[in-house]
Amino acid sequence: MAGYCYRIHPAIGIARVGNSEEYYIGPETAAGLPLPGQPNNPARGGLPINPDTDATITSKDLRDAQGAFKRQAARFRIFQYPDANPGSYPTGLGTEIKIGSTVNGKTVENIIWTVHLANKKANTYVLVEDSPNAGIVSYEKGKLPPLRNASVQNGDPNDPRRVTMLTIDPGPRTISGANSGSVKFDKATIASVYRTGSRIVQLNNYPKSFPADSFANLYCPTGPIDTLGELRTDAGGRLLVLGGYGRACGWDVKPPYLVHDVNNDQWFDDASDGPVSAVLAFHDNSVEQVQAGAWVTATDPGYAPQTLNIVSLWDDIYDSWVRKLALVPALYSNGGFQPSYRPTFSDQLQPIFASVSLQQWNINLNSGGIGAHNLVGQINATTDPSTTIVVPITGTVRNPNDPADWSQGPPLMPGSLGDSNQDFLVVSKTQYFFLQQWQNNSFAQGAGPALGPGEYLDKVVLQNCLGGRFSPGIDLTFVMRDPDLYIKDWQTSSGPFRVKPKPLAYDTVEPRAPLLTEGYVPLHTGNAGLEPGDVSKFMAIPWHTDYNSCATHPPTNNPDANTTLFWSWPAQRPVAVYPAKLNPSGPPSVQLWSVRGAGTASPYPQNWGRYQNRIDIILNWSRIGVVLQGTAIDGGNFSADYYLEVASLLDDTGDPVQPYPNLYVPPAA
Repeated sequence: MAGYCYRIHPAIGIARVGNSEEYYIGPETAAGLPLPGQPNNPARGGLPINPDTDATITSKDLRDAQGAFKRQAARFRIFQYPDANPGSYPTGLGTEIKIGSTVNGKTVENIIWTVHLANKKANTYVLVEDSPNAGIVSYEKGKLPPLRNASVQNGDPNDPRRVTMLTIDPGPRTISGANSGSVKFDKATIASVYRTGSRIVQLNNYPKSFPADSFANLYCPTGPIDTLGELRTDAGGRLLVLGGYGRACGWDVKPPYLVHDVNNDQWFDDASDGPVSAVLAFHDNSVEQVQAGAWVTATDPGYAPQTLNIVSLWDDIYDSWVRKLALVPALYSNGGFQPSYRPTFSDQLQPIFASVSLQQWNINLNSGGIGAHNLVGQINATTDPSTTIVVPITGTVRNPNDPADWSQGPPLMPGSLGDSNQDFLVVSKTQYFFLQQWQNNSFAQGAGPALGPGEYLDKVVLQNCLGGRFSPGIDLTFVMRDPDLYIKDWQTSSGPFRVKPKPLAYDTVEPRAPLLTEGYVPLHTGNAGLEPGDVSKFMAIPWHTDYNSCATHPPTNNPDANTTLFWSWPAQRPVAVYPAKLNPSGPPSVQLWSVRGAGTASPYPQNWGRYQNRIDIILNWSRIGVVLQGTAIDGGNFSADYYLEVASLLDDTGDPVQPYPNLYVPPAA
């Protein structure tokens, strides 16, 4: 079959840290959405791409026998396509290839995977949170934010000694075969890559770097950072990437140890990211290279894996690809959205409405707010838009095209905080266009063009992640909106959504010279490609302090004028929850703060639901509970309509939950 090719899916995979040796496979279906033809979604929503192997999550999957929080593995698969040039999106095509598959008369004898994880957070720039230079704006017009750890090696981010000191880089790892055991990203395991002819080659001289190599006086309250995770394979030879153990270490730090919510100098964590590549080996000793561009990141745990974000990571990336990379010309071309385009309800509208309803389970709404969220969640494909509380869209939903709306709180929605100099969350321009078309009854009730099984994976993995508010976010951040991050000639090569990897000279490594550099800088280095660690480095360091902080806040620019507290990330960072053990029957009514117990009490509402001393989140993040749909809670008989907290190891000794609105109280002088 002339022109056929192979691609790895998902294009961007998400692994999550945990403090257990055990793991479960991350979600591969769309969170919070009904199955076709069914009123709700048992366990996980959406259409499984493979009923025999589709990953689901229930409460028994979350902790091991000792109570430790399991890691979430990112699973990667290979699909064959009939043409190397996808041309348009979606193709609706793709056949999964596993060990034992027959391809064009040849049997797949082995799959050889290579992954390179790194952490560059300590050798990058601070996250600017304050207007007018928040987020990506701080890189515009030739500007750069201040450098983290600016005193190290005179603040030159490309100084080899500084790179070595501030980068966690175990080097690449290669794994092959079915059900292969762990290949670790630690100091003891030799780095390895694939080379044609000799297959897997060990890099004995790879210049690995870990914190203990450069800093003697390390403070590691939950253990040293001596690994970034591991690789495994399943029975079909699919790749499993497991991240680190959620550890954070500081050097030469003293109490209170952590002084900032996002930018802490002299600290490391064990989040990571990097490229994923693969080669198919056939029974006749021939090989086929799989197209490049798959990427993985290992990030925060999923504390509400079945709750949709109003703006998901998929929404942000899809919007960028639609408006900047010609993904769907029928939707957007010649500098504008096309009035003839009819969004599809189940694919492009229902996720917006479902996300509003689901977020009520993670925040402290009053009864009026709960009722309004339920009304939005009841909108279906046959609902007359004019009868809903969402219409008119203007005056109800914050307009991404009108900066005057960005600082306006309720009744404009969404009711959570925003980023990039937007006080409040703003839906993507593509989402807003979809809502406008729906309002005008210019939409299709069913689904859109069929996604191929790999294309489906690309979407749902990102749909289960946080988009804006990117301040900086949880899974990934504002750089995902940058077209220079991606392979741009996708129509004639790799397909969409693929991070462009920078070629690395593994054959010339020297023991004392780092292979990695400062790497990608948004709006500065162009489309040269990304190194391992270049995606996650723009996140908080350590991630724990940002998670702790982002419960509720006043709007960024006017805390004195607007004292109402709003939520940061309701879907990814539960604020107030309904514990299953306190709501065993009937409509849930008892709420607790998700982060609670010793060390969380405060007289100030703006500090409720978080640790008052940042070091306590480093010690207790693995004890936080998880919000799951009732039917995913083992041993109970909960309604699928309820999303309740399970598996919390935190005691309730903190502040009582007070319904919205909570008001900012100036601290006593």
